Amino acid sequence: MTDTETLVDSNRDFLRQAQRLILSITDESYVHSDGTIHQSGVGAHLRHVIEHYQRFLIGTRDGEVNYDARQRDMRIATDRNLACSVMEQVVEGLVDLGSEDAEVSVRMASSGDSMRTSDATQSSINRELQYLVAHTVHHYALIGFILRLQGIVPPEDFGIAPSTLQHFQAR
Repeated sequence: MTDTETLVDSNRDFLRQAQRLILSITDESYVHSDGTIHQSGVGAHLRHVIEHYQRFLIGTRDGEVNYDARQRDMRIATDRNLACSVMEQVVEGLVDLGSEDAEVSVRMASSGDSMRTSDATQSSINRELQYLVAHTVHHYALIGFILRLQGIVPPEDFGIAPSTLQHFQAR
């Protein structure tokens, strides 16, 4: 198995983890935001994660990944079934990447200045797959926090970085 295939499998596993979580909570828990401790609910975080994957897949076809060009489709943030469906499309899209690493240009805002555009940087498919895992785990940790505030305990490994899980298993 190539490094790319391993990274694709890891990303698919994380997306499947979210699908299982979505199916285990209510519509109310999916959209809940208390407005003081956290501004965004579970659905908003998952929408954000999904749209990063969508931009990645589009960018691998177009030659430039632009994470800032997300659609920000609020339906994904409010409809669990749609979120699962779109996530499944992403899972399948990852399979179509192939098994080889390749260069890709990446564009992402790196400044809070809305008048300043970011320059594209060179990356690779594998590096972006690594980024997507880290980005996804970060948002899953926030989702876990939001769920715990609602009295819902997510799976034990939800929102835990792969290296941290390996460390726990080695002890």
